[in-house]
Amino acid sequence: MKINRLISIVLIIGCSVFASYYGGNISYALFYLSLLIPLISFLYTVYVYTRFKLYQSMDNYQVVKGDWTVYSFIIANEDYITYRNVKVNFLGDNSMIEAVKSTRYSLLPGESEKLQTRIKCNYRGEYYVGVDSVEIMDFLYLFRITYPVRNKLKVVVLPRVVQLEELGIAPLQQDVKNPQRFTNSAQEELDTELRKYYPGDSRKVIHWKATAKMREMISRRYQHIPKAKLAVFMDLKKVKEDDLKAVIVEDKIIESVLAITNYYALRRTPATILYDLGGKQQVSISSKDDFDAFYRTCAKIRFRGSIPIHALLNESLLYHDDGLFCVIATHYLTKELSIASLSAVTGGNHVSILFLSDDISEDTKKIIYMMKQSGVNIYQIMSEEEIGNVLTGEAFSC
Repeated sequence: MKINRLISIVLIIGCSVFASYYGGNISYALFYLSLLIPLISFLYTVYVYTRFKLYQSMDNYQVVKGDWTVYSFIIANEDYITYRNVKVNFLGDNSMIEAVKSTRYSLLPGESEKLQTRIKCNYRGEYYVGVDSVEIMDFLYLFRITYPVRNKLKVVVLPRVVQLEELGIAPLQQDVKNPQRFTNSAQEELDTELRKYYPGDSRKVIHWKATAKMREMISRRYQHIPKAKLAVFMDLKKVKEDDLKAVIVEDKIIESVLAITNYYALRRTPATILYDLGGKQQVSISSKDDFDAFYRTCAKIRFRGSIPIHALLNESLLYHDDGLFCVIATHYLTKELSIASLSAVTGGNHVSILFLSDDISEDTKKIIYMMKQSGVNIYQIMSEEEIGNVLTGEAFSC
């Protein structure tokens, strides 16, 4: 393209010099022609932009982060001239389109190109996906003009809900009379795994076939659901990281809260979510319907909270007796949060902090150590880690 432009400039200069020295109809005709060529090329690119057709669509405009959905894209020449070089640029920061082999098209009159593939949204929120801009080039490669697409596809991306088989960060209190059983459960559901029969087990949980086969009493294993009142504190303070890392942290905070509350909702155990969004918000979840209603609002949650998370914790403790299970999902560890957590633990409550950050500085390590010594459980979740592994107890970062 640079060479073509240079040739065009040299041609204009040469024709102007020729017309100046020799005059005549032919020399001036060549001069005007040298000026018309780039003008026509420019007008061609403008004409193609105003005339070409671009269609795109998705099966759903409300999707779940990480799920694939069908995406269709058509570019068409419904005109009477050939479109020489049209390049389509796709948005790629927040989404990914599968198997996009070529994005540069040359279309004869009446010709069209269709692409039907899948698209995946990488982050929670509300944003544009698909085609971002169209780049048009003339026949002589003198001009390349990029035009933004006027009608972009806007999608609402809901966060993932990580399904947990068990909640490893939940407090379980051992029964001293029967050390193989736990009392800190609102209800007990049978699992498929087996264990030896212990005195006190209900006869309903005895696995008679396994008992006959192994010639000893065998019971089905209990799945324990914590009975402690659950209060989940979601820190919506603005994340002070670069744009991509901030989005990752925000998603992990929300997904951690959703995973825990969904775990409780499926077991019909009440939970309360507390956060600051234009003032203190308190959402009670006691059923799957309550959870679904809260889940639908999560796509539009913005991290612009002004009330510190430790203040929400202190205020909540004023209205509860001991025995509260507090889960705090935050990007910040502060001395104020450490003091508030210690106060909660001293009052007979259980505190688990999900620290969603890659910060491994000495100051942070010192705060983590002091809080652990005070009886506060801290689980650091790095940006590359899966929250499900931490919440179930399969992996701990601290």
